[in-house]
Amino acid sequence: MRLARVAVPGLVLLLFSCGNPSGAGEAGSAKTARRRSSSGGREAERVRIVDDCDPATFNAQLGPGACVGRGETTFQQFIAELTATRIAEEWKFDDDQLGAAPGAPIVATNRGGETHTFTKVNQFGGGFVPALNALSGNLNPAPECAFPAVGKSFVPAGGSLTVAAPAKGTAKFQCCIHPWMRAVVTVDGD
Repeated sequence: MRLARVAVPGLVLLLFSCGNPSGAGEAGSAKTARRRSSSGGREAERVRIVDDCDPATFNAQLGPGACVGRGETTFQQFIAELTATRIAEEWKFDDDQLGAAPGAPIVATNRGGETHTFTKVNQFGGGFVPALNALSGNLNPAPECAFPAVGKSFVPAGGSLTVAAPAKGTAKFQCCIHPWMRAVVTVDGD
């Protein structure tokens, strides 16, 4: 399993760099849930961050606490899927195409078992884990995924992060760990 040996050092780096960002879990449903925000009455857009990591195999490869979920995809299956398709289908932002009012809150809630980021980028690119960049074909990291800038966009398992939609135009968001996880927010009325 040569690929796993190549991927593990980069992923282990991730474990040491993620720390324990603050974030409280937030109840709510997937893409259909809309609630009033305390931000001037604007509707909050919701994004679920999901993955399917199997805790036994991910923690065996990456260390205790790397996966705290109840997923079924083994680490070996994850690497094999990335090698074959350049994505792991169960690692995604749900919804990945959003409309939002100017400046409206966007709440990204992590329903997966791993830590992710929800990082605003100018252009989609790779993240900060070289092995996952290589396996996913994202060889040029997005500058916003570099440390320390990326630090404010970590979303631990069960946590949430709120960001504001742009005043106009579109905004791109990606996970700087799993760079195929992407979302585009378009301001309504643009």
